[in-house]
Amino acid sequence: MEWNFEDCNGTGVLHLHGHLGRRVTSRFTGAVGWARARTTGTLVLDMSGLMGWSPDGEAAILAASPAGLALCGLRGRSTPLLTENSLVGVRVFPDLDAALTALAQAPGSADTGRRRPAGPSRAA
Repeated sequence: MEWNFEDCNGTGVLHLHGHLGRRVTSRFTGAVGWARARTTGTLVLDMSGLMGWSPDGEAAILAASPAGLALCGLRGRSTPLLTENSLVGVRVFPDLDAALTALAQAPGSADTGRRRPAGPSRAA
């Protein structure tokens, strides 16, 4: 799994690429922690670059969800732990633009019209 982070005017976006499986869940958890430390708003996981994920990968996303998380780029792929559980506070959007637009309209959100890279890319 590879990842890179960008700040979109206060909304953090963690772009994920590759496969999120059991062997990389600790790397994913580290990436989420790194990204959370660098954003003041909601953290969006852009999953459009993932080829897939295992149940362990989905569980790692679930473990990261209590602190305010949004997902985008699922492209119709199944995430039953995240999307079929009403106790999980994960917001799901079809794509990154929809996520950024909705989050910009949320109370207290910054304008997300400009994107800037913030930090290095991380590779497996």
